[in-house]
Amino acid sequence: MNIQKPSLQFRNSLSVRKSTRCIVLHHADAEKFSVYQCHACHLNNGWAGIGYHYYITKDGTIWEGRPDNTVGAHASGGNSDSIGICFEGDYDVERTMPDAQKKAGKELVAHLKAKYGISTVKKHKDVTPTTCPGSFFPFDEIAGAKANGVIHVTAVSDKVPVQAPGSIAELQAECNRQGFSAQKVDNIAGPITLAGCPMIKKGASGNITRWLQRKLNSLGFDCGNVDGDFGVKTKAAVMAYQKAKGLVADGIVGPKTWSKLLGLS
Repeated sequence: MNIQKPSLQFRNSLSVRKSTRCIVLHHADAEKFSVYQCHACHLNNGWAGIGYHYYITKDGTIWEGRPDNTVGAHASGGNSDSIGICFEGDYDVERTMPDAQKKAGKELVAHLKAKYGISTVKKHKDVTPTTCPGSFFPFDEIAGAKANGVIHVTAVSDKVPVQAPGSIAELQAECNRQGFSAQKVDNIAGPITLAGCPMIKKGASGNITRWLQRKLNSLGFDCGNVDGDFGVKTKAAVMAYQKAKGLVADGIVGPKTWSKLLGLS
C-alpha cells in the first residue's frame, strides 16, 4: 500500500494528539473532489488546512492530509482522540463505491489499527449529528478490516500546493467544487480558469464572492468585511475597479472583469 504525500501548506502549526482511540470515516459529499480542493475548502473555512488525516480518491489513491499524529478538524466533539479518513464521493447518492477505493480504505484502516493498537472505527454520524458518510457507504466492510500490512509514503513533487485563501488555486478549487469547471488546480491562471469563473453580481453569495472581496480589498478597492455577500459596498468596489481598468462600470463581474482580476488582460 502506498500513501501519496501532497505538498500542502498549512496556515499554522498543528497540535500533536495526546491519545488515539478510534478512526472516524467520512465521505466528501461530492462525487468529484480532490485532496487539493478539500485543502482549499478547509482553508477557506478558516482552519489550518485539510481537517482529515487521510483522503482516498475513487481511483484508490491514498493521500496524506494532516500528519496522523496531530489533532484533526473532521468530527466536532471527537477530534482530540481520533484519526479522520475521508473518501471522495457522495455516498448518500452514489450506491456503489469503486473496488479500488474500497480496497484502499480497508488497507489503510487495517494499517492504522495495527499502528495505534486500536480496534474502534466510527462513522462521522456516530460522533456529530450528520448523515456522513452516507447511507450507501460500505462501512462494515471497511471498518472490519484486520490489522496488517506495510505502507510506503511517496512525496508528490509535481503538484503545485494549494496556497492560502486569495490564491488562484483557491479560486480554481472553488469553481470546481461548485461545478463551474473541472480544471487542474495548479495556481496558474489561464483561459480554462477564466472560463470556469461564473458571472456574479449584487445578491450573489458564497466562497467565490469571498475570493472577489479579498482580491479587491488587496488591490485597494474597499469591499469592507469579507463576508461572502455581494452587497452595495462590494458592488461599488467592483464598479470602481472596472472604471480604473477601462471597463464598463456596471458592477457585474463577467468575463472581462474576471480577465483583469486574473491578470490575463
